[in-house]
Amino acid sequence: MTKLEAMLKYVSEHNDFYKKRIKEYGITNPLDITQWPVLTRKELQENRYNMFSDGYKAKYFNQQLRRQSSSGSSGVPVNVYWDYKDWYASNKILWKKRLDWYGIYPNDRYVIFTLNAFNVQNESESVFYRIDPQNILTVNVSLIQKESAYERLIDIIDKFNPKWFYIQPFVLNKLIKTYIRTNKKTPKAIAYIETVGELLSPELRQKAIEFFDVPLANMYGSEEMNSIAYECPKHHMHLLNDNIYVNSNNCEQAGLLSNKKSIIITNLLNKAMPLINYDQGDIVAFDKLKSICPYDKNDTIISLIKGRIYECIRINECYELNPTMLLEIMAETINQYGDIILSYQFIYEQSRQTLVCLIETSKYNYKWFPNIKKSIEFSYLMKVPSNIDVLFKVKHQYNHTTQCQKQKIIEIIQ
Repeated sequence: MTKLEAMLKYVSEHNDFYKKRIKEYGITNPLDITQWPVLTRKELQENRYNMFSDGYKAKYFNQQLRRQSSSGSSGVPVNVYWDYKDWYASNKILWKKRLDWYGIYPNDRYVIFTLNAFNVQNESESVFYRIDPQNILTVNVSLIQKESAYERLIDIIDKFNPKWFYIQPFVLNKLIKTYIRTNKKTPKAIAYIETVGELLSPELRQKAIEFFDVPLANMYGSEEMNSIAYECPKHHMHLLNDNIYVNSNNCEQAGLLSNKKSIIITNLLNKAMPLINYDQGDIVAFDKLKSICPYDKNDTIISLIKGRIYECIRINECYELNPTMLLEIMAETINQYGDIILSYQFIYEQSRQTLVCLIETSKYNYKWFPNIKKSIEFSYLMKVPSNIDVLFKVKHQYNHTTQCQKQKIIEIIQ
């Protein structure tokens, strides 16, 4: 029995949500993935407390599960829960690839740029970070808006002297520009860069490889699935088939290879809250290798990922609105109001210098909107300097059929 069949057998016997799905969709063979319907992000959002497998809801109430929250590029916040042993098993798959392909150990010193700064005041020149455990420097980049703060950041990185970066492309680009502008040397120990979270352009890839003179790999993952694919030294983006299964038949039927629909994935390890045929929301195309790659025998690789573009909003020569900061504002609010917020969208009108945050709730929860609005405005004012000439508005919408076209994260209206 394959890993996929084992997971499908498990949910058909131990998960009431999927048992109901089998009946509703007339699935005659639960071990045949092609018979399963697509699970949408909206369905996940609406049913997240009904999707626990047998025995795991008690662990949820006792706070014994790991929560992974996603409120990023789609604008539809969701939570996925893992049993810790399954989470560690999922992480181990990627760590083994890092070691085999790039000589990276879990105890090597590295920098990640994903630290939240909830309820932290923006102090302009400061850099918010922590070192815990001793081999990991975690930095918040949402509050780093000025060039002087980036200069402070590279001093902190240099003192820490990491072996590798786990970094978003837009932050990587900022670091390179700062190193060039200040004429400072890169960390002596740096030996590897791993990009994550958004699209990596060919130009930035080449610039980073030449500037740092180290190998660079792109990791494609999500909060819902953990790691999905990983780039080998031959620059092939291999699917991590021990962690996930991509339903290629479903993708092709949906027009995926013609860039019309998104990748459909089943997680093979998360038994607490399984995701079967989940619509990830990213547009992905595949290629078949003509010859076997020495790093992975699977000949199907990802050749194109679309739908993850994070753009900074440039206000003037000295200041940019950081997309990570906007996501953090919403994450902070969603942590407070949870299920009430169904989706959100940021739109920047450059001609009017107006940033609008659209919040969707059900009509039954509209009474909460004034409180949500105050929370978002308060968080925004804490993070954005008062002298920035941008009008910030929080508005309500009942659904996505507004005059403003729904985009992945930030639409800059020229």
